[in-house]
Amino acid sequence: MKCQRCGSEPFERFRGGMYCRECFAVKYEGAVESAVRRYRMIGENERVLAAVSGGKDSVAMLSVLEKLKKRFRFEFSSLFIDLGIGDYTRNSKRIVEDICKKLDIELHVVRLCDYGFTIDDVSGKTCSVCGNVKRYIMNRFARENGFDSVATGHCAEDILSNFLKNLYSGNIQWSEKQRPRLDGYDRMVTKIRPLYEMGERENILYVLSRGLPFVEDECPHAPSTIWKEMVYDIERRIPGFKISVLRNLARERREDSAEYRYCRICGEITSSDICQFCRNVARFSRNQ
Repeated sequence: MKCQRCGSEPFERFRGGMYCRECFAVKYEGAVESAVRRYRMIGENERVLAAVSGGKDSVAMLSVLEKLKKRFRFEFSSLFIDLGIGDYTRNSKRIVEDICKKLDIELHVVRLCDYGFTIDDVSGKTCSVCGNVKRYIMNRFARENGFDSVATGHCAEDILSNFLKNLYSGNIQWSEKQRPRLDGYDRMVTKIRPLYEMGERENILYVLSRGLPFVEDECPHAPSTIWKEMVYDIERRIPGFKISVLRNLARERREDSAEYRYCRICGEITSSDICQFCRNVARFSRNQ
């Protein structure tokens, strides 16, 4: 079997066709471009901040955005958040630096330890704290440095597993946050997910096809994969399940304007007197 696009030796199958390495990458980039256009994720002349961890998904996103920036006429830089997870963070940072140098992308680094603690200092629900930290730093850094949106490497399985978990736990209102573009308001910066319709397997194959390094080790604080396993199982049984649900989630919905206030410590938007990030700082800070 040959690449159906150019006749070269095949590399891997992509959505019904067999392609060589170069053609696979081109088809993948085209699929991401189509999703960016379909959901109107990026506007002309916008400044996009791409949050990159060094994992396969964020590396794939970084590479595609670099390919698309001239076509969509936007500017973008990258952000790495040093969470202080021992050798895992050190290795991730080195890989991100190598990728950004190779792709000629500006890299910003924010260290969690500058706020008084690291993820290794956290006891209890580590992933919950880590998620809060990343959301807080991404939004604040983007706003204070004049970026119009923050791009994250969330892929199809990430989004659908979060949707199922929230559905199961009764937090159906959180499904509103699973859309490909969440417009900003007040002090909240717009969030976009360029890999909204791309699967984990497609992302890793794309990274391999482009010869890019990525973090292969799993984070030592990684959560259970049971919800992702459910998504994979349903897709095996009902082909097309992922895309169908994702596109339904992406439809416009009327959102109730939730009340919010400003944290009395840092000034960021919160639903309580003190935001969760500042409470985490107070709880886990080494400077107590």
